[in-house]
Amino acid sequence: MKNIEFSKLNGQGNDFILIDATMENINLSKEQVVEMCDRNFGIGADGIIIVRPSRISDLKMDYYNRDGSISEMCGNGIRCMAEFAFQRNLVKTESIDIETLSGVKRIFMEIRNKKVENIKVNMGIPEFDPGKIPVDIKNMNEIIKYRINIDSKDFVINCVSIGNPHCVIFLDDEHESLKDFPLGKWGPVLENYYIFPKKINVEFVKVKSSDDLDMRVWERGVGETLACGTGACAAGVCAVKLNKVNRNNNIIINLPGGKLNVLWDERDSSVYLEGKVSYKFDGKYYF
Repeated sequence: MKNIEFSKLNGQGNDFILIDATMENINLSKEQVVEMCDRNFGIGADGIIIVRPSRISDLKMDYYNRDGSISEMCGNGIRCMAEFAFQRNLVKTESIDIETLSGVKRIFMEIRNKKVENIKVNMGIPEFDPGKIPVDIKNMNEIIKYRINIDSKDFVINCVSIGNPHCVIFLDDEHESLKDFPLGKWGPVLENYYIFPKKINVEFVKVKSSDDLDMRVWERGVGETLACGTGACAAGVCAVKLNKVNRNNNIIINLPGGKLNVLWDERDSSVYLEGKVSYKFDGKYYF
């Protein structure tokens, strides 16, 4: 029987299993990832993060969705990884770099009395080029306010990559409730829609004010989650693009699991994601 040591953390209810592989090479099969993430027969999580050494930064993040698929980036996950690395003494400074499949990300930790109070991540510059998201729609420079029809229902989609692909849909009808929206019906349909060759994360958003958005998310390879960091960034930048919020403000993203702050900085065009994380427990998992 083999056991693996792990820690459980979450960012606004978006929860992860973290495994330290800096001293020992640890690899999991797709079946093992699915088993560990199962909420009845395993630990339960939206994804697994394997923390590895890096030749180009402080650490490297390998991220696996609940279904065992690999994702390029996870905003809440990388914030949880920073907390995990600090608590495990894998890093000792407030500013660190983490290598991901979508490039190296800079993380800033606010530490008081040896406790991480807040974590901010430079998520990089949002990508609107359809070919790089990717979205299979030809002869367009960006997919903004683009109408599609699925099973006789119209959706106005806005697509962007925040290291991974996102489709943001605003519920502009004041009578349309975000809480009651059938995300379980339309989320998987949109995730697997033919114009998205690598599938896609889907955000449904209601604008509350010039710096306040409500959001629910259907994550690629996971399903509905209580929060999504890259999804919050995608919603924020698309809201700016459509002049629904003020770019100069920190945008509050209200999710079922809590609040995240997003800023699309005009100085360097980078998107910043900020919020708290929660370190829950350590354990051993036996296969």
